[in-house]
Amino acid sequence: HALVSIDAGKNQLFINSTATVGYDSNLFANSAGGGDYVYSLNLGANFTRHAGLIGLDASVGVNASRFGKFHTEDFQNPTFHAEFTKQTGRTTGALVLGAARESRADTAANLRDESWLYDASLNLKYPVIERYSLSANLGYSLRDFTDNTAVVDLTSYTFGLDLFYVYTTDRDLLAGYHFREDETSANTTAYDHSFTVGISGRIIGRLHGSVRAGYELRVPKGTTDGNYGAWTANGSAVWNFTKRLNVTGELTKDVSTTSTDVSVDTLSAALDAQYALNSKTAFDIGTGWSNSRFLGLIGAARHDVAWNWNLAVNRTINSHLKASLSYVFSQNWSTADFSDFSRRAANLSLISHF
Repeated sequence: HALVSIDAGKNQLFINSTATVGYDSNLFANSAGGGDYVYSLNLGANFTRHAGLIGLDASVGVNASRFGKFHTEDFQNPTFHAEFTKQTGRTTGALVLGAARESRADTAANLRDESWLYDASLNLKYPVIERYSLSANLGYSLRDFTDNTAVVDLTSYTFGLDLFYVYTTDRDLLAGYHFREDETSANTTAYDHSFTVGISGRIIGRLHGSVRAGYELRVPKGTTDGNYGAWTANGSAVWNFTKRLNVTGELTKDVSTTSTDVSVDTLSAALDAQYALNSKTAFDIGTGWSNSRFLGLIGAARHDVAWNWNLAVNRTINSHLKASLSYVFSQNWSTADFSDFSRRAANLSLISHF
C-alpha cells in the first residue's frame, strides 16, 4: 500500500529508505588494498501514475555513506529517474531520463572516482503486419568525472533497429543493427557497428528470456589503433524450476571504452539462484566470471580475468520492513601487477517501504 494514494490508486507516492552497515576489504580495487567499515543511508521517494495514455514512474533520492578511516571518501549522492510509458495503441514505447552522482571503485583505473551520470533513451515498437514488428531505440549518456587527472569523460550516442518475427505464440525471432558512438574528453572517438540475430520469449523448455549474437566492428578515430572486429552477444534468461526456486543466467560479449580511454573486449557470464524458504525468508546465491582484453597501444596488452560469488539472506519482518545480510567475494587476476587484487565485502541492511 502506498503512503499516499489518489484517484483509486491511479496516483501513488511511496517513501523508501535503506540503512546499511558493512565492511569492504578493498575500497580502491587495486593490489595496495585498503579496507574500511562503511555506514550508508539511502532515502528516496517514488511517484507512479497509471491513468490516461501516458504512464509515469518517477523517483528522487539521496545516498550518503561514511567511512571509518577513509573520511575523504565520504559522499552524499543525489539520484533522479523518470520513465514515461505508452502501452496502448499501435505504437508503444518508453522515454527514460536519469541523472545521478556516483562514487565507485573503478576496476579499469584501479582507484575510487566520483562522477555525474546523465542518460536518456527512447524506445519504440510498431507492428508492421500480423507476424512482423519493428523496434527502435535512441540513447544518450554522459559520464562526467569530477577529477580528470587519471580518467576521461565519456559521451555515448546509440541507435538500434530490430525486426521481430512471431515464430510461435511464445517465441519471436529477431534480427537487428545497433550503432554506438563513444566520444572522450581526450578527443578520441570510436564507432561501433553490431549486426545480430536472436530469439526472444521461450528459448527452450522452461527457459524464458532473450538471447542474441552476431558480429561487432569498432572503428576508432583520433588514435593510432586500427579497426577491430569480433563476435558479440547479449543474453538473459530465467528458468523457473519450482514456485520457490528460479535461476537467472546472463551472457555479454562487447567492445567498449573504459574510463582510461582504452578499448576493451570483454566476455562476461553470471548465474544467480533465488530460493524462497517460505513467505518471509529467501536465499540468493550467485557467481560471475569475466575475461577482458585491453586493446591498442594504450591497452599495453593488459589482460584481466575476474571471478566473484555472492550469498544473501533476505527476511521480511513485516509489510513495511525487510532485512538483508550479504557477502561478496571477488578476485581479479591481471597481467598488470597493480590491477591484481581480491576483494571481500559483507553488509547488513534494513529496508523500509511505505
